[in-house]
Amino acid sequence: MTIRGLAGYGLAAALAAALPASALTVVVADGTPEIALRVGAPGGTISLVTFAVAAATAGNSTPVLGTTNVAAGSSQGANFPTACPANNVRVWTRARSTLATPRVATLTVNGSGNLTSGGNSIPFTNFDWITSGGTEIASGAFSGSPSQALLTFNTSREISVCKRFRFLNTTVYPSGTYNGQLIYTLQMP
Repeated sequence: MTIRGLAGYGLAAALAAALPASALTVVVADGTPEIALRVGAPGGTISLVTFAVAAATAGNSTPVLGTTNVAAGSSQGANFPTACPANNVRVWTRARSTLATPRVATLTVNGSGNLTSGGNSIPFTNFDWITSGGTEIASGAFSGSPSQALLTFNTSREISVCKRFRFLNTTVYPSGTYNGQLIYTLQMP
């Protein structure tokens, strides 16, 4: 079983009251095997995260926080009724199996691509994230791997975290509007 979730992260670079929602694991009832994944807004919508880099601070190694819409961090059902803090993206997974056949689920992200603007590009390795609360998906950085492991867990669990993305801002890139997409995959063999 494999589910893919798309989360679009654009970089708009012009180089010239929600309560905190902690990361949490909830045990769910054993039953028919299933997996589900949500990254960002519910309903299959691709959430856009935007980074505005001022020309005066371009390349100074001060991370630039991404912004996104409220839907990207909205609540997730009865187990996660509180929205993420502003400008965070919710990552929610659910994996269930029968009691007789426990399984292990793995969440990965493909960050091997680049954000592009015309012939210019910025690799996803120039981005990281800060996780709100908990350790289910620790704060980290994109490695450039097509299958970077973020989380492995025993089934009959529901897990949710809120992530705030940052552009690391270590290099001066040509001005432009850069666009790229990350692909999250949840698998349960």
